[in-house]
Amino acid sequence: MTPSILYFSPQLASWKTQLDTLLLTCGQAVEWQAVQSIDQSPVLSVVLLAEKDIKASDWPLLASRKTIVIVDEWSLERSVTWIQRGAANCFARDDEHLAAWIISELSQFTLSRSHSDEDDVLQVIIDAIPVPIFFKDHLHIYRGCNTAFCQSLGFSREKVIGHSVYDVAPKHLADTYYEADRKLLAKGGTQCYEAEVRFSDGSLHEMEFNKAVFTKSNGQALGQVGVMLDVTERNQLIRQLDKATRTDPLTGTSNRREFNLIIHDEFNKRKHSEQTLSLMTLDVDFFKKINDRFGHGGGDQALQLIANWLQSQLRSSDTLFRVGGEEFYILMRDTDIQNALKTAERLCKGMATHTFLINQQSVHITLSAGVIELAPTTDLESALDMVDKALYEAKSDGRNCVCPVFQ
Repeated sequence: MTPSILYFSPQLASWKTQLDTLLLTCGQAVEWQAVQSIDQSPVLSVVLLAEKDIKASDWPLLASRKTIVIVDEWSLERSVTWIQRGAANCFARDDEHLAAWIISELSQFTLSRSHSDEDDVLQVIIDAIPVPIFFKDHLHIYRGCNTAFCQSLGFSREKVIGHSVYDVAPKHLADTYYEADRKLLAKGGTQCYEAEVRFSDGSLHEMEFNKAVFTKSNGQALGQVGVMLDVTERNQLIRQLDKATRTDPLTGTSNRREFNLIIHDEFNKRKHSEQTLSLMTLDVDFFKKINDRFGHGGGDQALQLIANWLQSQLRSSDTLFRVGGEEFYILMRDTDIQNALKTAERLCKGMATHTFLINQQSVHITLSAGVIELAPTTDLESALDMVDKALYEAKSDGRNCVCPVFQ
């Protein structure tokens, strides 16, 4: 960045001529560059923003620039407010002290503090830690980090220190980090949460953030320090294990545990909405004959074929569960008892006319079914008991038929 560049917002376009003349009178030549928003200016650059051009979404970036807020009418209270938000200073449009401040800032751009990481014992120590570590000031600006943090983001330390989180992360992710930082500084103490982080190779990682506020002796918050742990693989394993406990290993459908979890949630939703919800219970007729004829391996194959066929006949909003040996449930959303009965009859008729191949032999299979509309005025356990009894009635009535529950 060229030290003599000054960035300015749209409402200062005509006013900058007056300030430029004043700076030239003092022997300070500058180059002016217009920006529509603060994020179009480089980090650590001198940016003059009209108060009316600043949006709340710009506040997190004020401290990562040398931001001067220009107001129509200056007051100490207004100036302090902007400085607390991260601005370097606040001036009225007609304040000649602004020229002196700019000259002072531009002259200091040529000065840099000599510093060597190797000579900084603390930096050497945290660089040796293989997990990302960072710390920020009370304005959410990075003031330090270790090598692992830089490597994960793909930025050099110079591209991190002095920058806002909005300078190093996509906005939708930065919004999450910034909101968490804000809550932590307001509350104090420690904080632990998980959020996605985009690494330098473009991959998204699930990271666990463990952060704490550090303070002055009087308790005033100076900033926060954080450690990031990559929990992507751990969470993937947890999700896989959780899915395994909710899935029938033979047919790949949801199991009874998943049904018990879903049905209570859906039933509670039904109580607070006008949408209908129905349940169908299905049982394979004479399944023991299939096992006797083909063995248990053939019986397993039959259950897989039945589950696949049923799944192919359902809507995307319907959910199939294997809840017992040869027993299935179908949860039908936005379905009243009349339509549930039609669906059950269609499935029974379709199953009876469908030919399955088990061990290269043609097999015809039939189903018995019970259906019920889960009314919000009926106790869930009672409804489940009624539809199970309806299924047994269908079996008693000769099988390959449907017995509905009309409440």
